[in-house]
Amino acid sequence: MNRSFVALGAILGMLYVIMGAVSDHVVHAEVDAHLFRIFNIALRFQIDHALGLIAIGLSAAHIGRSRWLSAAGWLMFAGTAMFSGSLYLIVLTGFNGLAVITPFGGSALILSWLLFVIAIVKGPAKA
Repeated sequence: MNRSFVALGAILGMLYVIMGAVSDHVVHAEVDAHLFRIFNIALRFQIDHALGLIAIGLSAAHIGRSRWLSAAGWLMFAGTAMFSGSLYLIVLTGFNGLAVITPFGGSALILSWLLFVIAIVKGPAKA
């Protein structure tokens, strides 16, 4: 098990709950439907990838240490921070200049899943 990725996934899960409360109690009343939808896309991606990080961390117990798995985990964490973080900041600050970060985060997330697949396929399974 890679405790770092499990812990990062749990932290993202905790932040998901906090940001969900912010969405329901603050954002919903302050922004239009389009921005509220964007905020909720960020939420969905955050929880999906929090669980992905936990899966990566737990997979290490079965396939052992792997550069592929480590790269997948760090890219997933960074991609989540860039993707969801930029969307949160766009909605909360109104600064649309941050939108240039969002596609890099999305690309990092796609690549992280690809690296996760490679790690699983290449890694030796423990009996």
